Amino acid sequence: MRTFPATPGRFRALWGATLLLLVACSSPSSPEPVTSSPFNTTDTAWIQLMIPMNEQLLPALDLAPPALATFTADLRTSHEQELVALKGLRTRADLPDANVHAGHQMPGLVSDADLAGLRLDPSGLPAKLREHLEQSALLARGEQDSGADQETRELAESITSKRAAQLARLGATGSG
Repeated sequence: MRTFPATPGRFRALWGATLLLLVACSSPSSPEPVTSSPFNTTDTAWIQLMIPMNEQLLPALDLAPPALATFTADLRTSHEQELVALKGLRTRADLPDANVHAGHQMPGLVSDADLAGLRLDPSGLPAKLREHLEQSALLARGEQDSGADQETRELAESITSKRAAQLARLGATGSG
């Protein structure tokens, strides 16, 4: 009778085969109940991105020069109102409060580095505002096209029209 020495590779193979056999022979667990949600992945992704986009813009608005003060005050008001609605949707969709985009660099999202740069040179604020408004409008149109939840799509429609007016107003200030 020939014996084979126990090597780590053979041990792992034997363990893997045993594990597969145990899994195959076990009785299936009862399936989890299926819950019907009005939210699809587009809805949840949009909500989870728009909240930090709006929140992270607010400190940049404090850096506005006097020529933009009225515009940025109005922008703050609209973004704070949107945040209330977005957070309500987040609660309704049973999404976590955590910012899943923390530390991300993406168009329209004011990062810590952007904010530090604007503190040193606020002349870049109009360009950052334009980028934010354009990108959030683009995302809102995507939600309108592909979202499933009616209330979320309606908020996206409202944001799309607000962003068009805000972009026009920014351009009229001569700063955008």
